[in-house]
Amino acid sequence: MGRYRGYGGTHTKNKQYKRARSTKNRAKDIDQIYNEIQPENIEKYTKIEIDPELPGMGQHFCIHCSKHYITDEALNTHFQTKTHKRRVKELKVKPYMGEHSYLPIDNGKKLRPTPADSTDTTTTTTTMDS
Repeated sequence: MGRYRGYGGTHTKNKQYKRARSTKNRAKDIDQIYNEIQPENIEKYTKIEIDPELPGMGQHFCIHCSKHYITDEALNTHFQTKTHKRRVKELKVKPYMGEHSYLPIDNGKKLRPTPADSTDTTTTTTTMDS
C-alpha cells in the first residue's frame, strides 16, 4: 500500500503557477477575431505562407477559431464540431468593445423629459412672472 495523497498535486494552491498556465496558451478573443474577418482586414489574414513551426506548415487554418490544423481532413472535421459552430454564431453579432462603455446611457422615461413636459414648464413660469 502506498501513501494517501489526498486531493491535488504539486501546484494545487500555487496561484502564480495557475496564472502562468492559464495565460500561456491563451486563444484570441472574439473581438480580435471579429476585427480580422472584416472586409477591409480579411485579405491580410487569408494570405497563407508556409511556416515550418506551425502545425501542417500553416496551410490549414480556421479563421473563425484562429487555429492551425495538421491536415485538411482535421480542418474539415473541425468545421463540423459544436465549438466551431458556436464560434461562427458568436461572430455573426458584433461583440462588445471598450468604445461601447463611453456611449451615453438612456435611463428611460423617468429621467428623459418629453416635449409635452418642457412646454408645460415654460408656460407655468411665464404665468408666475406676470
